[in-house]
Amino acid sequence: MSSQILDQDLQDYRGSLNELLQSLQRLSAHLNNQKLQETVEGLRRNIAEPFLFVVVGEVKAGKSSFVNALLEAEVCPTDIEPCTDSIQQIVYSDNRFVTQVEPNLRKIGLSIEILKDISIVDTPGTNTIITEHQIITEKYIPNSDLTFFVLFAKNPYQKSAWDFLDFVSAEWRKKVVFILQQADLLRPADLEINVQRVKEYANLKQIKSPTIFVTSADQELHGEHETSGFAAVRDYIKQMVASGEGYKIKLRSVGSTTQKIIDALSGDVVALQTQLEADRKTVNSIQQKIEAGRSRSRYEVNNLAERLVGRYDSIAGQIKQDFRESLSVFTVIRRSFVGLFNKEASLQTWINDFQEKCEHDLKYSLEEVSNEGAQHFVDGIRQLLEGLTQDLNSIQKSYLPNNLISIKVLERRQEVIESVRAKVDRLFSEAGLLDTLSANADNMASGIVGGAFAAVAGIVMHIVQFTVAEAILDAIGIAFAGIGVVVFAVGIAWQRNQIIQRFEKALDDEKDGFKVEVTQRLNEKLSLIYEEVERIFVQFYDCVEREEQEIAPILTDYQAIKTDSQALFSKMATQLN
Repeated sequence: MSSQILDQDLQDYRGSLNELLQSLQRLSAHLNNQKLQETVEGLRRNIAEPFLFVVVGEVKAGKSSFVNALLEAEVCPTDIEPCTDSIQQIVYSDNRFVTQVEPNLRKIGLSIEILKDISIVDTPGTNTIITEHQIITEKYIPNSDLTFFVLFAKNPYQKSAWDFLDFVSAEWRKKVVFILQQADLLRPADLEINVQRVKEYANLKQIKSPTIFVTSADQELHGEHETSGFAAVRDYIKQMVASGEGYKIKLRSVGSTTQKIIDALSGDVVALQTQLEADRKTVNSIQQKIEAGRSRSRYEVNNLAERLVGRYDSIAGQIKQDFRESLSVFTVIRRSFVGLFNKEASLQTWINDFQEKCEHDLKYSLEEVSNEGAQHFVDGIRQLLEGLTQDLNSIQKSYLPNNLISIKVLERRQEVIESVRAKVDRLFSEAGLLDTLSANADNMASGIVGGAFAAVAGIVMHIVQFTVAEAILDAIGIAFAGIGVVVFAVGIAWQRNQIIQRFEKALDDEKDGFKVEVTQRLNEKLSLIYEEVERIFVQFYDCVEREEQEIAPILTDYQAIKTDSQALFSKMATQLN
């Protein structure tokens, strides 16, 4: 359309609408929706092209004759048989051309003055194959600025013709002009009746105050211009174009279609935003639970160590008491004398028996505390894993209501969630937790069976059996250092107090080492477990990070488009109506 025809306001609206469509086209590319990109690209072309008329109607209603008469040229072939077997778009061109653009679309260029301001699309009959209906409805009707609905004036009641309007939305029906073609074939009175009936039919189709023209292509082509009705049609077109009303219709049409696209995207965009927020919350929840679980486990480890040390103190006190009583002067002399004749009653035998008794008392006394503490430790890990599994289960599957968005990260997301859930389930199982507890343990708990609980308890009991028990033996050895077990009893009796002090000091010294050993070993296991948990969820963290990188710009762009469109369409609605 010649730019000088348009006033500055219309040119400004056209520029603003084009910028909005550019943003929408970029968004369509980010959404990986090729069909949406093509639709938006078509809208952009539309506002830059001349006024677009689409001619529809039944076979033999006279559509092609109407187009030929309107353009005063033999553009569309006419015959007894249906001729328009594909969609034909007629545009202005200094040189005539005919190009088959698509299997169902032929473009014709003609050097006809009126085509500088309008472009005409001639379509197959509405009672032909339904595929054509779909092409016309989806591609041309939404982009048309005005639709000429051609009816056979003698019989404008064909059901298929009026049913076709049901393919067209209520909004687009506002842009329909009815043409009663071949009006010369019936009497004026009958023609008037048919015009009235068309008005009634149009009202039933929610088209109020329809615009109706009565034409005769045959009269127009034979020079009977005053009675053909085409002068009124041309005046209507020229008035719309010259006044800018036609371009207002075009802008409103493109704006309406653009708004429909934005609205159609709304459901998917909201779903994306909801999903992203849920995934972010899940990441935060998982990280907080892991840290809380780590703190709780550290508390369990320290509490277990304190309780074990307390029990150690209690048992060590009893051992000290037994040692004092067993090292009385009378008992030592008796054992030394008897031991000369019976090795089983000797002092060495007593030392061996005493060591064995100490080991037994320590083992069974500390084992009770160890088992209880191990149970708390393992139960805490299990509770953590249960909470993490619940977080994963709470994330809904990716679901976009209108399926207008196709992003690779969405395809990958559910796969990642299932993978992480499977790994958590594996760690949650007895075997998985036991494997983690036993890893790099230097066979510390070898021989301990019964799962994760036994593995934790086994760590403590290993220290009891191989560290504390040996320390008792060492303590006895230290106590008797320089005395020996075959010397005279009087020698031991002489140093009895020193022996007892050295023995008790050795037990006391071992207490701190025992606590450090237990705490260190259990914390090593604690680190192994939480490193494994963190390693499992890194995959999910990375997925949500990629999701945010891809989705956040889409949400930002869509919100900007929505805000800009509301401002633009509100202004257009006020000034273009």
